[in-house]
Amino acid sequence: MSTASRPHAIVVGSGSGGLTAAVGLGRLGRSAVMIEAAEVGGDCTNVGCVPSKSLLHLAGGGDRTPQQVLERVRYRRDRLRQREEVEFGGAPGVDFRRGRARLVAADTVEITGTDGSTETVSAPNIVIATGSRPRRLDIPGLPPDRQLTNEQIFELEQPPRHLAIVGAGAVGVELATAFVRLGSEVTLIELLPRILGGMLEDAAQVIHTSLASMGVRILTGTEVLSYDAVGDRLGLASVNGDESEEVAAVDAVLVATGRTPNSGDLGLEALGVTLDEIGRIVIDDHGRTNVPGIWACGDVSTEGGTTHAAGAWGRRILRAMVGPRIGFPARPPMPAAVFTDPEVATIGEQPSEVPGDVRRIRIEISSIDRAYTDEVDEGFLIIDVRRLTGAILGCTIVGPRAGELIGTVSLAMKAGVPLHKWSGTVWPYPTYSDSLSHAVDVHMVETLSALHKDAWRWLRGRLS
Repeated sequence: MSTASRPHAIVVGSGSGGLTAAVGLGRLGRSAVMIEAAEVGGDCTNVGCVPSKSLLHLAGGGDRTPQQVLERVRYRRDRLRQREEVEFGGAPGVDFRRGRARLVAADTVEITGTDGSTETVSAPNIVIATGSRPRRLDIPGLPPDRQLTNEQIFELEQPPRHLAIVGAGAVGVELATAFVRLGSEVTLIELLPRILGGMLEDAAQVIHTSLASMGVRILTGTEVLSYDAVGDRLGLASVNGDESEEVAAVDAVLVATGRTPNSGDLGLEALGVTLDEIGRIVIDDHGRTNVPGIWACGDVSTEGGTTHAAGAWGRRILRAMVGPRIGFPARPPMPAAVFTDPEVATIGEQPSEVPGDVRRIRIEISSIDRAYTDEVDEGFLIIDVRRLTGAILGCTIVGPRAGELIGTVSLAMKAGVPLHKWSGTVWPYPTYSDSLSHAVDVHMVETLSALHKDAWRWLRGRLS
């Protein structure tokens, strides 16, 4: 390929991060070759966010049978996939190639097509956005067709009679919610002492109570030992070794215990690209690897974890490739949301023990008038701010629209807007955003009441 015809970048992977980078280049008048070995849209469109949220929505009501619900989920997913194939595969400036990629130099990729043919493409920039795959467990005795991951669960034509879910993170608790609504008996098994281990314990407890009220059996501090196919029994043991038990009549086991980055077979090691201990590509604030011209984003990198994180880093890479490097923005705070009933959303750092220079404000969702009209009696907003300065450090919201509300906090944290500067902002009534207004009011009252004490604490900290 001649220098004149070289694209600005080669993008490997068409998930959120890859699409953002490739399509963005095209919109800015550059060109990109985008390579995809599977389906356009990556995990999110095909086996992740889109089918799981469709399932949560459709399983929550209506007159469809469980079989019809699962059929509808696949139909809507496939329709979106087809739309994205047309929209992004044919985007201006984007040359879409179907095949597997392998880097043979820091500026060259070899593409092996579906027919076995090979071609070589060169560009000054290569963006690795190959995502991740579900981690599997070695469960002795469990037939392969009975161990499911997010890659198979949406292909079921009927919900399992009894679904055991191993792992109580976001995927585990969301699919426990969906399948118990579809009529499955659900057992949720977690190795840690509680579900949603990365969130505030108060938030995890609300979701634990909610799942239990739906009929989900929750076993924490428990590991899976074996499976007896004769009686469909799953053998379990307490992690402290005190007791063991069997869960009977389990006809499917969904493993939701984490992800493995798709960084192998790309030729990265030969080029000296730095990977961390689990195989993620190490990147800097711009999305660059240690090898000039090679970038990475999404789950294959050290800054992955969610679809919106991949998209955000795709934008950062796009800016770094084509925009001025001066004044490059700091890493944005990254929100997360779990779409259980109620929803949970978080952003920032919120330790279990609150430091003395931090004010933790808690607003009960039930105190909001919209919660009264909707007959919502559980949930809360907890926001941590620096005393005196009002800088927002983190926030957790449990309740309706939590995933939407956290966006306001994310914007304020990104823009560096302290909580006291929210004072005077008017939110529509009656909405759940009134919880944010209440938090601002509490912060203003407590700040003014403790102004001299907080100022002295701040000054001592500056002088020490």
